[in-house]
Amino acid sequence: VLFRSVDLISYIYIWNNYRLFELPWDSPWTWYLTLLGVDFAYYCFHRISHEVNILWAAHQVHHSSEDYNLFTALRQSVLQKYTSWMFNLPMALFIPPSVFAVHLQFNLLYQFWIHTEVITKLGPLEWILNTPSHHRVHHGRNPYCIDKNYGGTLIIWDRIFGTFEAEDAKVVYGLTHPVNSFDPIMLQLRPLAHIWNTFWATPGFCNKLSVIFKGPGWGPGKPRLGLPEEIPVITGKEVPFNPVLPAYLNCYAVVHFAVIMDLYTELLATVTTLSQGTVLLRIGFIILSLASFGLLMENKSKAGILEIIRCLFFIGVYKLGYFRSQFSFLGYAYEV
Repeated sequence: VLFRSVDLISYIYIWNNYRLFELPWDSPWTWYLTLLGVDFAYYCFHRISHEVNILWAAHQVHHSSEDYNLFTALRQSVLQKYTSWMFNLPMALFIPPSVFAVHLQFNLLYQFWIHTEVITKLGPLEWILNTPSHHRVHHGRNPYCIDKNYGGTLIIWDRIFGTFEAEDAKVVYGLTHPVNSFDPIMLQLRPLAHIWNTFWATPGFCNKLSVIFKGPGWGPGKPRLGLPEEIPVITGKEVPFNPVLPAYLNCYAVVHFAVIMDLYTELLATVTTLSQGTVLLRIGFIILSLASFGLLMENKSKAGILEIIRCLFFIGVYKLGYFRSQFSFLGYAYEV
């Protein structure tokens, strides 16, 4: 909400001040070139996000799900946007921002539908396009799946640069060391805390830098990306983290999540008309709510206390007018 245009702002700045020449926006060849350029930039960013520990700390949120469906595509890091924008800047030297913006969205939208187990193989398209089968491999924690299939729309980059792997054995999804939590704050920040602790615990200045800039599997005396034999073996008996909850608690979480989605939708629609304090208050409440829902879904002993505090806070700030919404659902929730 606060910095959602960093991709375009940085791109337009380079275009306005440093472009070398301007390709015609209405030429089909400009659009073809931009399609390839945006996808190759994504491949580079995506691969580096797996091979550089500090970037993996952001990207791992997307891989933390032990399920693989369309909702997995929406499981994103709040920090990743601030590491991906720079890979697109070379295109700003000659490709118009309008063409770039269209392809940036097309590339993102394409990647949504490939997060599914429903679709198997797509025949000859498997040679060119990134497909559900290829991307299932990318999300696997099987040893043969690690650091493979980085492409966004096209799989040709992986075939060219040696990072392609076809789907073979049944894929087990998630991180090699599962998080076992639904707390979004912990999911977002735990890897950064791990890097911080490892940085100070590792002797030697060069080794400390390696903790940040080498792979997440690196350690003193190991190759840049770690040792393949240290990847945990898949037994086939892995069970996703899914605590058993009463039906009423699941219903409660769904209803209250819908209320928060209403607040978030309202925030996106009116962010330019709200004061900075109101925006920050709403964002803070949304984060608090998601954290509370996560604890409820884990059936934590203190989840009830936090949820009571959250609901009382909601009633108070709504009464003061900070959460007034043009949508009826939020007002209805307050009245209830």
